[in-house]
Amino acid sequence: MKYGKLNQRTNLIPTLVMTYFDGANKADSTQYDVITLASVSGTKHEWHRFNREWRQVLNKHRAAYLHVTDAIGQKNDFGKCWNTRRRDAFIMDCVKVIGRHIARPIRYNDPGRLGLYPHSITIKLAEFIKARQDNRGVPSSANEVCATQAVFDCMKWGFDGLGAQNIHLYFDQGEPFRGHICDRANNPKVLKQLPFLARVTKITDRDMRVTPALQFADLLAWCVSHKTDVRTKWHERLLKNPHEEYLVGYDQLVNPLPKTVELVTKWKLPKRRAHP
Repeated sequence: MKYGKLNQRTNLIPTLVMTYFDGANKADSTQYDVITLASVSGTKHEWHRFNREWRQVLNKHRAAYLHVTDAIGQKNDFGKCWNTRRRDAFIMDCVKVIGRHIARPIRYNDPGRLGLYPHSITIKLAEFIKARQDNRGVPSSANEVCATQAVFDCMKWGFDGLGAQNIHLYFDQGEPFRGHICDRANNPKVLKQLPFLARVTKITDRDMRVTPALQFADLLAWCVSHKTDVRTKWHERLLKNPHEEYLVGYDQLVNPLPKTVELVTKWKLPKRRAHP
């Protein structure tokens, strides 16, 4: 999918893409039906403009940050002073900012535009468990599948789509996805087989409460993971915005490429918690 002309303003190829990741739910089928990992990629210039407008919305609604689960449950910083009307107005304004900054694909009546690239991957946990039972070559963790596929897709966007040289990856604090990427980026055997990983020049975590990009990713992850139960206008509007969305079920999971399984086995990556 094409998203307009490259850097229409500056006519320069960006050297760096910055991608922010946040997840919804946990890889625990006793509590959740799906797990979602959302990411948003952009250049430094694009993030600067987005951050400025996002913070203006925070100031307008007297909010320190957006965390959707807390806002829905009216807890923590979204306690008794936050009613449903105030919450929905706040999140709708956040969704409007997103709509002004995301990339639009080229269509017959739309020239498209470059901008922030929203992406999500969702795994049906019951089908993941069945795939694991039927084929032991399936990774032991749904978190690993989400993390590796999401990073690969974002790198493809940055490197192939924009022509960037490097990418920085930022994850929400305390979530399990970053470790799977660090295991690969820090392993000489992996770098020999996948030399493009050397172009990932930063992998770190950030506090989402002071990082608008992670608040955007949090909102996207929540909306995608709850897309079968849309109850608010802001939820509906966000899902109508252009974004890449992948739902991974049994058929995709049960047949990993034999060469990939062989490579991962040879890498001898650190053992991480398997799916319960």
